Amino acid sequence: MRSARTILWLAIVAALCAAGMAAAAGPKPLRIAFPSEDGSLTPYTFETGYPLMMLVYDALMWRDAAGTARPWLASSVRRGAGGRSVTVRLRSGVRWHDGRPFSAADVVFTYRHMAARAHPRFTPQLRDIESVTAPDARTVVFTLRRASLGFEDQPLADVPILPRHRWTALSAEQRAPAGLPVGTGPYRLTRHVTGERYEFRANRRYFKGAPSVAAIDVPIVRQEDDAFSRLTQGSLDAAPVNVPPGENADRSQRLEFAGGTSYTGTMLAFNLAARPFDVLFARRAVAEAIDLDAIAGISTGPGALVGAERGMLHPASRWAPDRVLHRANQTAARVALTEGGVEAFTVLASSGDGVRLEAARRVVRALRRAGAQVRLQTVTPDDFERRLGRGGGVADFEAAVVGIPALASYDPSYLRNVFGDPQTATLNDGGYRSPRFEQLADRVGSATTPAARRSAVAEELGLLARDLPALPLFFGGTTFAYRAIGYDDWVNVAGTGILDKQSFLAPERGAQPPAATATDPRDTAGGGGDLSLMPFIAGLGVLLVGLVAWRLRRPRDPMSP
Repeated sequence: MRSARTILWLAIVAALCAAGMAAAAGPKPLRIAFPSEDGSLTPYTFETGYPLMMLVYDALMWRDAAGTARPWLASSVRRGAGGRSVTVRLRSGVRWHDGRPFSAADVVFTYRHMAARAHPRFTPQLRDIESVTAPDARTVVFTLRRASLGFEDQPLADVPILPRHRWTALSAEQRAPAGLPVGTGPYRLTRHVTGERYEFRANRRYFKGAPSVAAIDVPIVRQEDDAFSRLTQGSLDAAPVNVPPGENADRSQRLEFAGGTSYTGTMLAFNLAARPFDVLFARRAVAEAIDLDAIAGISTGPGALVGAERGMLHPASRWAPDRVLHRANQTAARVALTEGGVEAFTVLASSGDGVRLEAARRVVRALRRAGAQVRLQTVTPDDFERRLGRGGGVADFEAAVVGIPALASYDPSYLRNVFGDPQTATLNDGGYRSPRFEQLADRVGSATTPAARRSAVAEELGLLARDLPALPLFFGGTTFAYRAIGYDDWVNVAGTGILDKQSFLAPERGAQPPAATATDPRDTAGGGGDLSLMPFIAGLGVLLVGLVAWRLRRPRDPMSP
């Protein structure tokens, strides 16, 4: 029996040690699909993966579930001098992933760096900043050229703050520091396999509390059908998918669908420098042929598309006008397209964007029914960007189905980056030029009351509807499907959806966690699984081995069996 007891005790020790090793190796990650490779996820290398990048980085403010900017790295934001001075007080105890303290110097560096090194998304948001200074380590003061009612949203709730000690020595040729990114965010990017996956691990000393999910793995799944199949098979926990009408209620595979308002839109952009759309008559004929409800499709439930009859802003935006700006007139369109001499043209679409490719197909069908001589041309994502003329090239298209940035619906000042002076507006693909638009954009930026701003925005959208540099088609359409048995604490942020850092954070606590140190293995950049159980596991193993040894050495009781 001594042999049996020995075997039993050793089995217990082995099982406990194995369990401890499994715990030390790290928790099971939440698996979220992403449709494309997105670089090293720094502010200067990401392309479409802003939500992933912002798991690593933080902004001074962040949008809550209602889409309203709230203090984040900031503890308070105050206006003064008639709205032209913005004083930001920073949280105390915040540290970068490598243990270095976060301070106002990092904020000043970030804003000056982005002003000096053009970034297509962030630099246009800084045009109203006259100066940015740091009176002390926890205070930043922005002096603005004019009162900007959208400043709290853009740039404060959008621009990621960079670690000065990592970025200050970049050469002119470098876009970002070598290696994995270092931020203050709730997650560290611990592994990036180019073209295959991203792996994130929780920053347990995050200033808003340890994330509820200890590890997130993001495999790159380029085909939506593949992502949906892997969800139903259980090898993924969540994925962005486009769910056809009627399928939202299908829970047979234990899937849930989270969708809400998505401020990202789709429009048909015209090249105003090329025939036939250098003439307003041709643009108007095309617009009148298109019924926006038919392009969006009739769908209900999460992720349903919303027709853009009210212009370039989502109808749920606080700045959207109440009036309809687009009505189809297919009779007039047929006359114009068949008798008005509108030449044959091509609609360009990217093969890498399923939603917009389908929209392009519907646009082409509608135009053919109205008598237009039109064909669809599908190109690769890289060719699509090149044909639009982005990156310094020359536009080579007639009409193209492109995106409307969600940022415009949060703060309509961003429309200037889409339709403003082509020399500075990085998203003005069609070459639209209008002194009147510039005047209205100035009014939007300098309005001192919400009512005055809404009035200026309504005029601006009315002008775009008349000049038609582009026809807005619809908003929304992105739905996240997820397995509720995998994770079910998602926060749906108005305008962007559930892939947001708030989905992995508890509501704000009163007390901040202790600051991390540079030598703490749980919080330095790089790292692997959670090591916090290792001392306990080791001690438990030593204790159990000692108990076994004591039991074997103890004199045997003659009365024992």
